[in-house]
Amino acid sequence: MRAAIALVAALMGIAPAQAAIDCWIDAPHPQTADRLPSGHVSVAPLQHALQQLNALLHRQPALQALPRSRLRSSWQIAGQWTLPARGAHFLLRDHRESMWLGRCDLVKGADRLEPRASIVIQVNQPEAFFATAVPELRDEQFSAWREIFPTGQVQGRPLYDGHMLVITADNRLPWVPVTTADYLDFTERDLMRRHAEARAALDSQQAAMAPAAREAQIQRVVEGMRRVDPAQAARLEQELRASLAAESRAIESSAARRRSRGLDEDPIGRQLDKLRAYRSRLGAAELAAQARLGLNGLQDDVYPADRYPALVRPDPDYPWDRLQPSRPQMLMVSVRGTGEFEAPMADVLGQLDIAALERLVRKAP
Repeated sequence: MRAAIALVAALMGIAPAQAAIDCWIDAPHPQTADRLPSGHVSVAPLQHALQQLNALLHRQPALQALPRSRLRSSWQIAGQWTLPARGAHFLLRDHRESMWLGRCDLVKGADRLEPRASIVIQVNQPEAFFATAVPELRDEQFSAWREIFPTGQVQGRPLYDGHMLVITADNRLPWVPVTTADYLDFTERDLMRRHAEARAALDSQQAAMAPAAREAQIQRVVEGMRRVDPAQAARLEQELRASLAAESRAIESSAARRRSRGLDEDPIGRQLDKLRAYRSRLGAAELAAQARLGLNGLQDDVYPADRYPALVRPDPDYPWDRLQPSRPQMLMVSVRGTGEFEAPMADVLGQLDIAALERLVRKAP
């Protein structure tokens, strides 16, 4: 590879940059996440695409000329459980000299040290496009993340969050805005769940404090003591009854203080009322507009809308090729560098063969 780079440079009449990396280790995982051999015919298109990705990066001169380090590329195909297409994870990262072993190897556990240079490529995994793995909102019907925005361009393509490219066959983004109606629906479900849990806890506490229940509890304890030490049973019964009376007085006193201070006895119920009143004031266009995290009518002091993060979710209508679930259909490409690798990795990002990446997700005619 270095000889080829030098030959091309010589033919062009320029002095080639000296490659500083010590070696490059390829480490594909031998199995998919659901334990198929990586060469299984059902995952052949994805395995071939990952090999092409690796070869594409091997051909990039800016990577060969990184500061002194060893590079390792590793990849694994995911299992196909719930997504309409099989995913895959590809990682290229540097390893400092303290992690080197032999002529071109690494010590066990070398990945414990954070990379200074990395390229992460996620295939067919819509949630990988968001800044955090955990969504801002999630229940059994809904997941939503903060929207990430372009911060620049690379070869005419938007660069998101300073490090990420989105590659799809028709440039369609794999996420869509969350509507205000969806957000309010989620908020109402969440409040109703919490309200039911609070009521159940209160009912359980009241049942446990009911005279019949406490009397039965005292009798069980006292009867047990009578079998062990009859002389102490009467004193224990008095102590338990005194403790119960004190506990009841404390609960009633606390409730009285809350009532005298005008504190809400049902705060979640009040929030539900507030949410529903807010929704009733919104028109169809406002309900269809993109939701903003925290802008749901529960805040007393409302800031300008642009102060609240915009919400998005994976596109439920994305046109997956379900007949070929092991075909690459979307790529998230993240390129990062820190310290002495920051500027070189910026060069890597600027020189990526984006046309080759686009060909990987383009459906064959």
